[in-house]
Amino acid sequence: MPFDDNDWSDSKLVPSAELLAALSQRQPGLRRLRTDAHDVARTYSWPGAEGSVSFISSMTEPFCGGCNRLRLTADGSLKVCLFGGSEISLRDAMREGASDAQLLSLVSSALGRKHPRHAGLASPHDIARTKNRPMTTIGG
Repeated sequence: MPFDDNDWSDSKLVPSAELLAALSQRQPGLRRLRTDAHDVARTYSWPGAEGSVSFISSMTEPFCGGCNRLRLTADGSLKVCLFGGSEISLRDAMREGASDAQLLSLVSSALGRKHPRHAGLASPHDIARTKNRPMTTIGG
């Protein structure tokens, strides 16, 4: 995923469909498992296998429409989308004495501005050009 300082390039991207095709060719019978509608991973297994393999294909098969996740960073900022540079500092609001109702209002407001796909950006190239802190400082 394109974040600051990770040297992302679409030339390095391997679509999950390509990986699935390679796995299926090498070991036929791979099938998709049912998961919750809000899961970001697509999980697959072979009949009789003890394990499974999952793909989080945010760039080639976006799951944004079903995403119900929020991220609270280690420094107290709320992100409604990993791809978005927009954050709300709940830490600062709490330090300034915000009530529970005010905090709820901040979170609700942030959710109301959440875009339906990739933080409102049109393509992976737009995401890569957007200033967004490195994943190591976002957390997760």
